[in-house]
Amino acid sequence: MASNSPMGAAAESHGERVERFRLLYDVAYPRIMAYTLRRARTREDAYDAVSETFAAVWRRLDDIPDEPRRIPWVYGVARRVLANQYRGADRRARLDERMTAAAAPAPDPDFDHVHRALDALRPEDREILTLSVWDDLDNDEIATVLGVSPANVAVRLHRARRRLAHHLGKAGDESAESVKSARGSRTPQRVYGTQPGPGEVDRE
Repeated sequence: MASNSPMGAAAESHGERVERFRLLYDVAYPRIMAYTLRRARTREDAYDAVSETFAAVWRRLDDIPDEPRRIPWVYGVARRVLANQYRGADRRARLDERMTAAAAPAPDPDFDHVHRALDALRPEDREILTLSVWDDLDNDEIATVLGVSPANVAVRLHRARRRLAHHLGKAGDESAESVKSARGSRTPQRVYGTQPGPGEVDRE
């Protein structure tokens, strides 16, 4: 066995060092891989830990003790690599939480009020309002979606806006503007498709 002293290390050729590392790697690799797989948070983390471990082993080849402490020493390197992984992952998780909290919009009472009012409507009223305001469809396009006439759409939209205004406690035009400001944010509860028969007009 090559000496671990500085003089012995200096006398050792590169080829001899590679062979010394390879012999240790062949013995230690299966055990270190199993060790990291049992302890890392993901399989990819385990592979990364094994790579970092043996890179450290190569850099510190002259520090490796003699048998029977050689393999336990490599375990110690792997343990420290995993500990660094955990700390790094925890720091990233805390940073992600702070960034998410900072990016979250402040609660908007008007926004919530609009959605509560939408949820209070009948499903067919919600659908036609959201098709008009959130999806930017005109009466002819809504008529195609619902399988009714444009005139029928105009009547139903008028009545749906009036009902929404009632729930919001505001004038109809103001209500429509409030809904428009919430466009695309989320679909309210229970938006169902309705398909009245030809000529059917929504009744109060």
